[in-house]
Amino acid sequence: MKISSFDLNLFVILNAIYTEGSLTKAAHVVGITQPAVSNALSRLREKFNDELFIRTGSGMVPTQKTENIISDIQGALSLMQQSVNEPDTFDPIVSNRSFKLSLGDISEGRVLPYLMQEVYKNAPNISVGSYGYNRSDQVHALSTNNLDFVVDPVIPASDEINSYKVFEDDFVVAHRDGHPLSKIADVTMDDILAQRYLNVSARKRGLHLIDIELDKLGSRRDVALRCQHFLIAPPIIRSTDLAIMVTRSFAKIHELPFVEIPAEIPTMEYFLIWHKSDEGDGGHLWMKDLLIKAFEKAKKH
Repeated sequence: MKISSFDLNLFVILNAIYTEGSLTKAAHVVGITQPAVSNALSRLREKFNDELFIRTGSGMVPTQKTENIISDIQGALSLMQQSVNEPDTFDPIVSNRSFKLSLGDISEGRVLPYLMQEVYKNAPNISVGSYGYNRSDQVHALSTNNLDFVVDPVIPASDEINSYKVFEDDFVVAHRDGHPLSKIADVTMDDILAQRYLNVSARKRGLHLIDIELDKLGSRRDVALRCQHFLIAPPIIRSTDLAIMVTRSFAKIHELPFVEIPAEIPTMEYFLIWHKSDEGDGGHLWMKDLLIKAFEKAKKH
């Protein structure tokens, strides 16, 4: 098969069907009708002499032929996307672009105030949205432009994405003013573990990083309250004897007294994550630079 006789748009459609698992969803991503996607799939099947996708109750399942070629197709599409992007043409002053981010509530608190100050001053028509995405859905959302950036402690295991470490902080035990912990001269792990804790987690199950590390030490926190969002934590800590294991910067920003943890606990790292196909896009580069600067500013607090 000669490439000169092949409609390269068919590769775009094949990739959309692969990532979406549905002809209807692929049509929405590519911006054409569902019958047009069906027609394109028929042409692809003829070209490759293979079914390429099998319709099942759970969606369009790729054949082995598709699995064999999809990595090369995605790589070629990514290179072509980079070639057609024009970084110098992006002007934040006149752009009305909307950027979609996936941030946890702590990252929102760290960077959105600075980010929106800069947008308000230098990009008055640009809008920003922050959305919650499961880690299992992040790469797909980035590849289909449902997200521009993710900030997360875990880098997805995918060849499709790039990442950059934007923040690192250690853990402390924060508490109210006058808490019994504040009256101990040399705090030990026994003192730490004798407290009752507030644990913040939006997940239904699974241990927090701090609990995984405590488990390695043969220790466990006594959790009196589990809640979903960090924003509720400071008023609860200030009004009770509950303690909370949080990053040092969080305790400082919310003016919570804290004590050091006398054990080797790994630091919390946060990574800025994006899809390789966005490399070279002017707006993407502008927002990436802004996010990195926002985290650098957060480190100084």
